[in-house]
Amino acid sequence: MDTHLQHMIAKARILGLAFDTTLPIHLRSIIQSADNEGRPLSETELQTICQFSSIDSEPLFSIQEQASTLVTAVKQKMLLEDPQLVKPGGALYPESRAEACWRDCWHFLRIAVYAAAADRTVFTHPPGVVGMAELYRELAVPIDSMARALSYLRETAVALYSSIGGGKDVWRLDASMRHLEVMMNQFSNKTAMAEGPAP
Repeated sequence: MDTHLQHMIAKARILGLAFDTTLPIHLRSIIQSADNEGRPLSETELQTICQFSSIDSEPLFSIQEQASTLVTAVKQKMLLEDPQLVKPGGALYPESRAEACWRDCWHFLRIAVYAAAADRTVFTHPPGVVGMAELYRELAVPIDSMARALSYLRETAVALYSSIGGGKDVWRLDASMRHLEVMMNQFSNKTAMAEGPAP
């Protein structure tokens, strides 16, 4: 990986909870540590954050544990609707592009769980969002496909969350995921503006 791309990736850190001074510093530290490592929260970390927000941690922990299954369900739904996505000429071809999409979906769900646990439905860091938009544009990431994957992921995660006991808090996860969808749609608008009007 070249230095330029490494620099762009470093700038594309969209989680802003570490900068949210309405959260206690020890919770911000827990979240920042997990995000730095690109991992889900441990059960103890999740319980600690949920004690602050008065949210039941068990359903959220279950969502984390089933994140890969949820992303696989999204993948299957998208490919059932549009098998051409991963074939030559498709938005998610070659395989490395498709795998990057599914991997990003997993990370988006990961940080949405952080946000829901902390009772924050707006949680992105504006400079990081700008950085991610630039990175996606640089890599020619298919924004429309990513936005559709995020929408399906929200629907799938929210349905599971509601079914395993997160009913009273389901709106938080839904809102957190919608926040990421709005971000992705903004990427689409910025890409269109950068490309200029059609000839």
